[in-house]
Amino acid sequence: MIEKIVGYAKQYQKNKRLKFASQYLVNDGSIFLDQFILNVHHPLPDKKYLIVGKDTMLDCQITFESSEGKVVIGDRCFIGASHLISRSQIIIEDDVFIAWGGYLYDHDSHSLDYAERENDIQQQLKDYRSNHNFILNKNWSVVNTKPIKIRANAWIGMNCTILKGVTVGEGAIVGAGSVVTKDVPAWSVVAGNPARFLKEIPLNLRK
Repeated sequence: MIEKIVGYAKQYQKNKRLKFASQYLVNDGSIFLDQFILNVHHPLPDKKYLIVGKDTMLDCQITFESSEGKVVIGDRCFIGASHLISRSQIIIEDDVFIAWGGYLYDHDSHSLDYAERENDIQQQLKDYRSNHNFILNKNWSVVNTKPIKIRANAWIGMNCTILKGVTVGEGAIVGAGSVVTKDVPAWSVVAGNPARFLKEIPLNLRK
């Protein structure tokens, strides 16, 4: 009996999350798994923030901290319990695997200028104490942002971080626990913090 109640509660919460998400996404027949969450903090009217292709499975969290940003995910992808955070754009092409525990972050979150970071903290405190979202009035104009692109057939291992401006090339593999700060060549294997080139994928294993 308790298991049934817990199951109903989980399904109710999932349905609630999907109903919220549906107003901000375009879905061409893909599947949203139990941990999927779409967060849109300051939505623009009628804007579609997430575009998903066919036969993709999403178990991830996708967050738009401001009114800007867009995430486009192609066909036949799988994204485990990772977190995509966009202010610019994140593009994931077809047949991409992204494992659990990863972060794709297309902006710096804060300014390089310490004075601007002090302002961020003060504004966060003010908004929180006014019972608002603590980034309601964040000054995004001082934050650097650049698009991320994950090309077709790439594989991102567990607990990887992909930072702003990075392109992961076609068929590339990013080893578990890597922090990727620079472009990854197509059909290569990289790993480490920061991620470094390890080897090329043999020609007979390429598309």
